[in-house]
Amino acid sequence: MQDKIIFGIDFGSKLSGNTVIAIFKDMRIDFLDVDKGVDADTFILNAVKHYSPEVIFIDAPLSLPGRYAGIKNCDCYNFRHADKELKAMSPMFLGGLTARAIRIKDECEKLGIEVRETYPKAQSTKYDLQKLGYKGNKLALRLCAEKVMDSMHPGIRVCAKEIISWHHLDALLALVSAMCFVQGCGQVFGREDEGQIFI
Repeated sequence: MQDKIIFGIDFGSKLSGNTVIAIFKDMRIDFLDVDKGVDADTFILNAVKHYSPEVIFIDAPLSLPGRYAGIKNCDCYNFRHADKELKAMSPMFLGGLTARAIRIKDECEKLGIEVRETYPKAQSTKYDLQKLGYKGNKLALRLCAEKVMDSMHPGIRVCAKEIISWHHLDALLALVSAMCFVQGCGQVFGREDEGQIFI
């Protein structure tokens, strides 16, 4: 894995400044965050073209409920099987964010880059971060970041000072899911024909 470049993305609304990319490269994790008012989609695609990651894990739905594609035994208009299993938000509720994420996936796949959907909240549960105050105050952010970093291979360098918001931590959790996937030890939820979430 040490020779691969991997992205974990916490995907926010287009101009909010809440999109963060965690990048694994050369056994180091760094963060790129978009400034408020800057187009997050263009920011992501520029980063993809610059770094050429092999795998991208993004915290956003990458498909619609199978009902809309006429997939057998997919009768729900709001949730996919993966959403129900993880108690995740409906791709339909997220609307425009879902459409943007699918477009980014399509653009990246044209470049030969694998893109998968992930859900940092589920990864946070694996680390039991709720007990440390996940999505709470600044102290909780530091404690949660330290717990995630302490679980990593000792050869991986990551600077805790770079994790300055919960968006940065969620990008790191998305990256952790991507790293598990690359190593063949992640979990998969949902149906392949409808859309899966990788943790």
